[in-house]
Parts: sequence; C-alpha cells; structure tokens
Amino acid sequence: MADVTAASLLSGFPEPMLVIQADGTLVFLNEAAGTLLSVEPAAPRGRITDFLPENERSRLNPLAWLQRWAETPDAPEMDFVHLTVRAADGRELPARVRVGRLRQGTETLYVVMLQDVTRDQNRQQQTRSAHRLAARVLAISADAIVTTDPDLIISYANPSAEKLFEYRSGELVGRPLADLLPERYRRGHREQIERFGAEPRPARLMGERSEVLGLTRNGEEIPLEASITKVTLDGELFFSAHLRDLRPRKAAERDLAETRASFAAVFEHAIQAMAVIDPDGRVREMNRAARRLLPEGTEAIGAEFTTLPFWSSDPAATKETLQTAMAHCLAGNPYRINTTITLPDGSGRSLDFSLTPVLDAGRPFAIIAEARELLDQDSGT
Repeated sequence: MADVTAASLLSGFPEPMLVIQADGTLVFLNEAAGTLLSVEPAAPRGRITDFLPENERSRLNPLAWLQRWAETPDAPEMDFVHLTVRAADGRELPARVRVGRLRQGTETLYVVMLQDVTRDQNRQQQTRSAHRLAARVLAISADAIVTTDPDLIISYANPSAEKLFEYRSGELVGRPLADLLPERYRRGHREQIERFGAEPRPARLMGERSEVLGLTRNGEEIPLEASITKVTLDGELFFSAHLRDLRPRKAAERDLAETRASFAAVFEHAIQAMAVIDPDGRVREMNRAARRLLPEGTEAIGAEFTTLPFWSSDPAATKETLQTAMAHCLAGNPYRINTTITLPDGSGRSLDFSLTPVLDAGRPFAIIAEARELLDQDSGT
C-alpha cells in the first residue's frame, strides 16, 4: 500500500477544513475549504477573522472562543456552532462549525470544519412557511375541521368547527369526539372509525358517505356532510374530519322547491298559452292553455317547437314564420305578431303571439312563447 501523507489526506477530505494557530493565523486549508471560501488552498494567507462578516465579529470573538478550548481540556471538542462566514468573493453563507484541538509540540492548533447549511436553512424555511400556510388555510377554512388522536380525543379544531358546534376558542381541544355526536350514534360511530382505520385507503371523501348528524353544545342536532382522512405519525394513527353544515343548503333547497312549485302552479293555470323553449328549439315546458291549441294527444315536451301541428290552413307557412321568429329571438331580440288560427270546429281565434329570449351573460338560455287571445273590442268584453 502506498504511503499517504497527512497533507494529502487532509487535502482530499470531502468536508471543508481549516487548520489555524491560537492567534487565528491560517496554517492550512483543504481543497473543499478553498472552493467554499473562494481562496487558493496552496498558500493560505490571513486570519480566521477575515472570513467573518462584521456582525459575526462583534457577536463572536473567535480567538477568545479558541482560547477557551485550550484552557478547558474537558470541553466537548465536537460541539456544534452556527455562524455566517464570508468568502473571499464577498458571498455570505450560513455554516455549521465543528472545532477540534491539536497539539504539535508545545504549539496548540485548531482544526475547524465547515459545513454549508444554505440548503438546510432554505429547506427549513420552506417547511416553516408551508406549516404557517397550512395553519392559515385551516384557520380560515369555511369547513369545520376537527383532528383527533388515536383515542379519538380532539387535538385540533379550527374556528369554523368551534362556531359550528357553538364552543368558545380552545374549548374543543381535549374533548372526546363523541361529544359532537348525538348519544345514540356514538358507539356505532366509533366502530366505523375503527374499521376505517384498518382500511388501506387514506380518506373517505364527501359524497362517498351518507349524511351524518352532529350535536351542538346546546343540544341541537345539525345535519352535516363529512369526509375523513387518516395519517400515521410516529407509529400512531390520527384522524381528521372535514365537516360542512348542511342547514343552509337544505334551507335553499326548500326555498327552491317552494319557488318551483309556485311557478309550476302559476304557469300551468295561466289563462294565456305559454311554453318554455330551449335554445335548440325544443319544448321544455308547456302549460294547459297552450296544449289546447294543439290536436288532442300531441306529445309536445321534447318536440321541436316549429314543427308542432298548430291549427293552420297553411302548416308549411306557419313553420317558416316560426323558424324566422326563433332565429330573430336567438339573436337576443323579442318577437311579437298578431295572428289567427283555425280550430277544428272551423271557428277562428285571433292571438297576440310573442317570443321572448331569457338571457344569461348576454346569451339566450331559454325562450318564453306566449299566446294571448285578442278579444273583440266591439263586444265590450
């Protein structure tokens, strides 16, 4: 085996390394240190303080620090110190420093090993930023979020959860999750959570589960939509529930149902003939008065409006007129005309016929067709 000198061994050491005298004078630095500090390792010059920015010099007296090492034999020789170092090209970078003491005859030397921790600090900063962002997102989430430990004791509840269940800030933490459920569901809910904990999938999302009931502090039962996730930390299983109050949605659904029922009643029993037509020209709805204008048994819903067999002495002309009117209406313009139809008994009926576009963002999404009978003005009726 070839002889390996100490100098060649230290020069090839992968970590940046400096050897300095007790007064701070550089004696040696290896190639890694030269690269880090932007100096030539062959002929080191200067002192250790040359590689410290002014703020570090005022914060830390490196020579006094090294002297303490010399005066305290039982001091931990591999203690870690973090400081900012300045390279010869002016770059400043965070470094972790380890110091060892050497004896060379009567002279004391110090081995200083540096490790650039820029990446570590950036990664830690990114992690802290991500944690702050996550905490902020959870805090302002409109959904109630409740996290429990393996024993289903609440370890976190965001403000939306506290508001939903009517607890003051911090009061939910430490309570059993079961306190947020009606008593009749508590045992079964725990069994469901335990089964979910044994499943391989990490989450049950909203829409995959049926509606659940929650219990507020004052005893009110509230309908909730829930999803649950699980995560293992240090070998223990934690659960997080995302809860959404269904009361506003249910109230809106009731209001919508009532509105639709009212509209349907008014629409169906209106004196004038009315139909709702899709932009593609097909009938979506038609009331009773409009159906009376069609031959008995005609299936109007879903049919093309312009092809419906309205009573007419010239069906082809009627269709052409209606197609022109529909095109005019789809351009965003209402259409209105007085016309006459002939009923099966031979009697005529004069109608005020109109097509009105219903617009959404400037585009028609429906057309309202209306036909109102024109009364004889001379009859006095």
